[in-house]
Amino acid sequence: MSDVSHNFHQGSIERKSMIEDKRKLLGNKRQSMGMKTVLGTDVINAYSTSDDPRTSFTKMRKRHKKDEDYISPNFKDDSQLEYTPIYQITFDDDRDPVLEPTFSKHRIPLQIRCLERYHISKKEYAQQFKREIMLLIDNQPTAESAWQFVRTMAYTTLWPPLHTRKELKMFEKGFCKLSPAEQRRYDRIMSINFT
Repeated sequence: MSDVSHNFHQGSIERKSMIEDKRKLLGNKRQSMGMKTVLGTDVINAYSTSDDPRTSFTKMRKRHKKDEDYISPNFKDDSQLEYTPIYQITFDDDRDPVLEPTFSKHRIPLQIRCLERYHISKKEYAQQFKREIMLLIDNQPTAESAWQFVRTMAYTTLWPPLHTRKELKMFEKGFCKLSPAEQRRYDRIMSINFT
């Protein structure tokens, strides 16, 4: 157990020394390129091996005194001539091809068309069935036979379509609706307090 901990401790010391060496090397490199170091210039200067001033960019921020000898006072910067090509290209945007898609040749798949026809036929069949049932109810001789007919049809046949919640809501919303006069009379009766 002690050998393992000793090896681990030795490995961590070696790793620390490798990291420190790498930091010194990177610091020297940054300083030679004229950049500030991460640890600060004082720390890196102690480890700096290059004392050559030519490697530092900090000395190059000012112009040399002898540069004035080469500056001509009569120098005149001429304006550049513009190049005009011999063949001019005329840009005509109206001649560009239209890349917008056209749907004149697009065909809807047969499966989608059949599905749409099925839904339309289903709706038309339901409306026709509703009309026929309403006519049958209206042709009953008395109100009693009418409500008996409605009750019998509701419990013994597929009418009204009480199969799904959606169809039930459609039936409740549109089929068993009172006329405006009947609705007003019903509301008036229900608003009376008989007690």
